[in-house]
Amino acid sequence: MKKHLNDAQKKEYAYYLTLVSSVLNGTEPQLPYENCNLDHIRQISNDTRMDAIFDEAVLMLSKKYSVSDELLSYVKNNLNHWIYIDTMMKYEIESLLKCFDEEKIYNLPMKGYFLKEDYPNSFERSISDYDILFDINDIDRIKNIFKQNGYKFLQNDDQQYHFVKAPFMYIEMHRSLLKKNDKNYSLLENQLEKAKVRDGYSYSKEMTLEDYYIYMLLHSAKHFSEGGIGIRMIADEYVFYKKYSDLLNQKYLSEQFEKLGITLFEKKLRDISLKWFSKGSEVKDFDDVEEYILLSMTLGRVDVAVMSEMERQRVNTKTGRKKSRFANFISSLFPNKTYMANKYPFVEKMPILLPYSWACMWCRRIFIDRNIDIKKGFNNRTSYTDDDVSYFNYIQTEVGFDVK
Repeated sequence: MKKHLNDAQKKEYAYYLTLVSSVLNGTEPQLPYENCNLDHIRQISNDTRMDAIFDEAVLMLSKKYSVSDELLSYVKNNLNHWIYIDTMMKYEIESLLKCFDEEKIYNLPMKGYFLKEDYPNSFERSISDYDILFDINDIDRIKNIFKQNGYKFLQNDDQQYHFVKAPFMYIEMHRSLLKKNDKNYSLLENQLEKAKVRDGYSYSKEMTLEDYYIYMLLHSAKHFSEGGIGIRMIADEYVFYKKYSDLLNQKYLSEQFEKLGITLFEKKLRDISLKWFSKGSEVKDFDDVEEYILLSMTLGRVDVAVMSEMERQRVNTKTGRKKSRFANFISSLFPNKTYMANKYPFVEKMPILLPYSWACMWCRRIFIDRNIDIKKGFNNRTSYTDDDVSYFNYIQTEVGFDVK
């Protein structure tokens, strides 16, 4: 598990953050430092899926700094690509929401749908899918609407129904904001009923700013505690808080943060976002939590996510005892009933079918998803050390998370 950046990488990330800050605040970007390799900075933007922001920054930079013709051509074409995708995705999602209105189906778009609009330009915030909360009683009508609009139904589990439409639309319809076994489930239950209908719509709703912020933080906290969060989530925090801080009921938020155990986490994310992106900010160094975030790409690192999940699975929640590494490795290949029931609900009703669910899982991964990398999978499960685990736990405690 890589824990720290070297000095050259720190310099590159620090400069990259100034470019992001300039776009988010509408200011002129700083000139590159001596011997700065803009192609390295571009790679960071790709890894964090903030390409469009880098593209805009370079275009502004090119007015007063000599940018290579090759890079300039790349960012112009790439920016047009993201503008096109953003335009088409907006058209597709609004067409669906219009159909929901016509069929009188209440819905609540979540996360990226609104986050995109908080950025100076919506194309600056890329998303891989749309998430929409719905009432399960409407699922048959919803499936029909998706079919009529050219979508293919992929699969569903106890919480989500997945729909896809080539070339880039992926929509997850959620029965609930959190899974029922989530300890915070009750605090965000019945949001579809609580939310108010949005202006310009008849059946599409939105949460209060406070509840939206809480859900946004819980989503970030989940990723942080599993495999990490990247720069983009810190940028999300910055643009949201910059735009809405004066409108938020801070007393209500403080009470909810305390109940949810995210008081320190929220403060840490907010402090980092202001340090990195406030107008005119110049980052000189990073603490351990910041480096964990910088190394986490977009939604965390696979090696860290596998390690954290393996360690969670090692502990017997009733006795507190840990399995051996070997026994835990075998368990990761053939997960327990609780884990498999989340993916294959029939396991809950008929535990005898657990071996069959393993076969389904591996056949899907090998022949349908085709996302198996045996060497990487083996290394991620076996190569981490006790020191890696201790460091990961230390990072979690730094933001107030219990790692027992």
